[in-house]
Amino acid sequence: MYSETPLPDGAALWRSLGSDGAVIPADGCVDLILRDDRVFVAGPSTRWIATESDGESGSVGLRLAPGRAGRMLRTELSEIADQLLPLDAIVHGEPWRHLRQAMMRYREGASGIGEITSTVAPASGSSEWATAVHSRAIAAAPATLVASEFGDSERTFRRTMLATFGYGYATLVRIERARRAQNLLRRGVPLSEAAAHAGFADQPHLSREFRRLVGATPGQFASSSA
Repeated sequence: MYSETPLPDGAALWRSLGSDGAVIPADGCVDLILRDDRVFVAGPSTRWIATESDGESGSVGLRLAPGRAGRMLRTELSEIADQLLPLDAIVHGEPWRHLRQAMMRYREGASGIGEITSTVAPASGSSEWATAVHSRAIAAAPATLVASEFGDSERTFRRTMLATFGYGYATLVRIERARRAQNLLRRGVPLSEAAAHAGFADQPHLSREFRRLVGATPGQFASSSA
């Protein structure tokens, strides 16, 4: 059983119970995951991952949208990309103990959502820059054009991307392109049409990207979504 509750600023609170593990496509997000009595940080996701099975009490996670976790965790996100690390190895202090306790209450059936939201909101904050860059990536605007739009050199733009998102702009474009293809395939669009509409050069390009970002071939993904 899986459920998800939207939170402000593109975050989401999710709960999983009884899962034997799953393959999760890259989404560029950062997740804080409660397992047993510890909270772990799943760094910015730039490739598919295989999750562990849920324990007896299940798993609870707080997903932070791309570009939102750097300010909250106060760490160089590129250094933890695609890694699973204990939260207490990255940040310390009373707010994080409160967050862990609130996530445990949520897992146990008590509300906890208000406390989680109040802990996350001031720490993550809304970033107009991150939102604007994300929208450009969804539209697949060239990196040189985006950097110029914000008055940055390409080198400065890349450094800011690594600090804010944990990966480069080209990676964000690839993640969003794969997301478009997934949505098309879920709707039953043929592979060749999905590749063209999502912005891939051809069907082999779609297949290569799916293996890295989604963890399946487009055909396998389409079959499992039918």
